[in-house]
Amino acid sequence: MTEWYLDIETDGPDPRTNRILTIQYQRLVRGEPEGVFQVLAEWEWGEKQIVRTIVERRLLEPTSEFVPVGTGLKDHIAFIIEKAERYGVKEFSIEELQRYWVQKPIIDLALADSGGGVSSGSAARREQVVKLYREGRYDDLIDLVTREKEEALPLIRETTHSRGVLSRPDWTVAP
Repeated sequence: MTEWYLDIETDGPDPRTNRILTIQYQRLVRGEPEGVFQVLAEWEWGEKQIVRTIVERRLLEPTSEFVPVGTGLKDHIAFIIEKAERYGVKEFSIEELQRYWVQKPIIDLALADSGGGVSSGSAARREQVVKLYREGRYDDLIDLVTREKEEALPLIRETTHSRGVLSRPDWTVAP
């Protein structure tokens, strides 16, 4: 299975009232980034299209090779699922959602990040993202999410070695 760094930025915590501003992802090989770091930006494509793009990467398919790695993934993925349904990009039955959450390997590094260096869920951090977005400072916002990915890489590398080969769904890494 192929691991992918995955993160999103939103303008708030509620997928019913808030928007996804960016979705960023990059393939990982043994904890090392490979290929281009993709930033899907709402201001370039619109929210519906960036959601469609990540869904077409098969993020939401339990058997796909896209195994997300990051922090706060359950919330991020639930946000994407809500948006995919709202936009008619993909409809999910209860059985599909249950299968997704039970079978899909997800590597959430939040528990391994005891120093708080990788987590992007703080209110202050979100305010910074929203401020950059509202001011139209999109290059600065892209720089911010790129730096965040770079800051996550040491933890990704460390946990890649400790967890070895991905062998079970919903893998959560603990220190």
